Order: sequence, then structure tokens, then C-alpha cells
Amino acid sequence: MSLVQIGIAFCFIVALVAMRKERTVINPLSVFCFVWMVVLFFSTNTTRLDYPQNETIEWIVIGVAAYALGYIFQRSSKIRFTFGKWTSLRDQVVVPRYKVLIFCAIMCMLFFLKDLILVFLNGGSFNLRYIQQFLRSGDYTVMSSPIENAINLLFIQPISFALPAICAVDIFYGAKNKRLIIITVLMLLFKMMSTANRSGFLLLFIYILIAGLIFIRNKHFSNFKNNRLLKRYKYLLFGIIIVAGLVLVITTISRGVDLSTNIYLNLAIPPRMFEIWSKKVQEAGLQGYGETSFMGFLFPVKYIFNNVLKIWDATNINAVYNMIQLTDVQWVWPGPKITANAYVSMFWNLYTDFRYEGILVGSFLYGTISAQSFWNAIRTNNPRMLSVFCLILYSVLYSFVRFQFSDSRFVLAIIFISFFAYKKDYKLDAI
Repeated sequence: MSLVQIGIAFCFIVALVAMRKERTVINPLSVFCFVWMVVLFFSTNTTRLDYPQNETIEWIVIGVAAYALGYIFQRSSKIRFTFGKWTSLRDQVVVPRYKVLIFCAIMCMLFFLKDLILVFLNGGSFNLRYIQQFLRSGDYTVMSSPIENAINLLFIQPISFALPAICAVDIFYGAKNKRLIIITVLMLLFKMMSTANRSGFLLLFIYILIAGLIFIRNKHFSNFKNNRLLKRYKYLLFGIIIVAGLVLVITTISRGVDLSTNIYLNLAIPPRMFEIWSKKVQEAGLQGYGETSFMGFLFPVKYIFNNVLKIWDATNINAVYNMIQLTDVQWVWPGPKITANAYVSMFWNLYTDFRYEGILVGSFLYGTISAQSFWNAIRTNNPRMLSVFCLILYSVLYSFVRFQFSDSRFVLAIIFISFFAYKKDYKLDAI
């Protein structure tokens, strides 16, 4: 039995056991194992990519096993922590700050509408394929002031990333605020049309699915008697899956891409990209010491001091940040006839920080964080915790792309949800 087969079998067995134990398919351990099971299978069964080295496969399997151990350890222990500024989640009743969120959604929508108008005026088309080609051609450049760039990086991008999760949770655990949902959908549509990137729009469907499945799971195990309401939500989720599938197909066709090939290569490529960029890190003699994995926390501080105040030059942080940026913009050859960028996987971030020890320890700690976030989501009806969990599960689902805590948009979105998007409802708390 080969190492790849052992890894696939391990992922499959652990995913099934976790599904049975957690009583839902969307627990982070099952999602993580299913994702990496597919990555291992696809990456070793394609002629378009070079075959990954045994050492690469070995450390991926070790990383998955470490994540599983961290998850199991946290779920089995009595140590609990939360994301936010409260101590007793069960006693907290929180509601969204709808006025603040609607204002933020309008600002983000107008920002992306401005970009869409500029792209259309210069490119002359709303076809995603032509927009993508136009943006990559280098013919389109926008001169922005430092203040506008700072607003975009520190506010617009994180808030627009957080809003879909907040709206999704609000459908099941809130007031179903129509204005917030409509403005958020328009914002995501404008963003997709101005960047030719479908991910933000599709994430709304993913978050609705996550929130809905948790809602149904919790109602089942709380002896909820309203079966008609549960059926309505099940039909809603089924409809969401159909709509999401149609959106994915339509937008993919609009971009002129073969859907099956696109998905297959995206999931097959991470081991080779990890190899290529690990060698570049070795050649550069670069080591992050935690800066690579947690650049999402460091970058806002770095940006303000470097670009706004111009009073600090953190040499190693800058070197790490530049290397992270290169993985997204520099095209390399993972196969003899194919070029690609990004998709270095979370293991590259951990490797760049502390080499193979980073993969082992970092994956274990990431497993504990995922387990705790899941516990917070299923043990309370706290919308804030559920919104945070949507983002954490997103990071697990996209662990084959990068370690999401290295992305300031992701980190600032969690901070926005945890400290600004919700407030304690004293009226409900007193009932």
C-alpha cells in the first residue's frame, strides 16, 4: 500500500468517524479531511502535472494527522476560549447592528460600483471573460491616493468579506433584514462584475448552507417540534444548492473556462505548488518565525507604519510579505505544459515559518482553533459565534489555497464580526 493510498484511506476514515461523532457533515475535521483526500487523489492521478515527491506527500499526510489530533484534543478537553469580548456565551443575547451594517454595505456597494463603471468605460463589456482578459492585459490602471488604498485594504475588503456570513446567519438566527440582504447581494454582484472573480458571490451561498445545516442540526437535537418549519428550511437549503450550482456554471461559462477541468486542476495543483515555492524559500534563506502564517494580523500594522506614517521598516516582515505576494502574482510551471500561480496550500505558510516543525505544530494548533469555533457554533445560538464559524470553516475549506490567517482581509473580517457587527440586546436578555 503506497503512501498516497495510506493518506487517502486515513482522510476518508477520519472524515466518516467525525461525521458520525459530530452528527453533521460540515464539522471542520470532516471538511478538512475530505478536501485533502481529494487533493491527494487528484494530484497523483493527472498527466498534466509533475508527480509530487514522496517527501511532499509525507508531510501533507503528517499535517492532516496533526490537524486531526489537534481537533480531537480540543473537542475532548475542557479548555474553552471564544472569539470576542464576552465570557459566558450561553447567557449572551446578541443582535446585529443593522444600521451600522447597512451603512457599511452601502459604502462597499458604492465602492465596487465605481470600479465597475470604470472597468466598463475602459473595457466596454460586462462579459466576465472579456473583463478578466482586460484586467490581466495591463491596459487598465487606476491611480488611487494612499488614503483611498488604505480605506480599501483596511475597511472595504474586510467588511465586504464579512457581510455575506452575517447575512447568511441572519436568515436563520436573526430578523432576516431584507435591506441588508439586498444591498449585500448587489455589492457582491458589483464586485464580481468589476473583478471577474466569482468567489465572493458564491461564498454567500456557502455560508447560507453552513448556517442552515447548523440550524437544522441544533433543532433536531433540541427536540424541536415544528416539523413544517424544518421542512421549509430544508427546501430553502436545497434551493440554495441548485441556485449556487447554476451561478457557478453560468459564471464559469461566461469566463470561457471548462468547469470540470478548472475544479480538477485547482484541487490537484497544491502539492506541486508547495514544492516549487518551498524551494524558493530555501534558496532565499527566508524564515518567517510565525510572520508568514499570521501576516493577516501584521499587515495592517505594517501598512499603516510603512505607507501612511512612513516611520517603520520591518525588514524580515517585508521580505516575508513580498514572498507571499509573489506566490499570487508570479506564474510557475507545476507541469510540463501548464503554468499556475497561488494554491501553495496552508502547509507552505507553516513551512516558511518553522519548516517541517511548523507544519506539525501549526496544523495541530489550527485543529484546536477549528474545533473550538465549531463548539461555539453548535452549543449556542449566538449569531456572532456562528458568523465567525462560517469564516473559520471557509478557511478550512480553502486550506488547499493558503493559510487564511495570512490574509489581512480574513483576519480583519473576524475582528469586525467579533467586536463591531453585533451588540448585546439587553431587552431580550431581560425577558
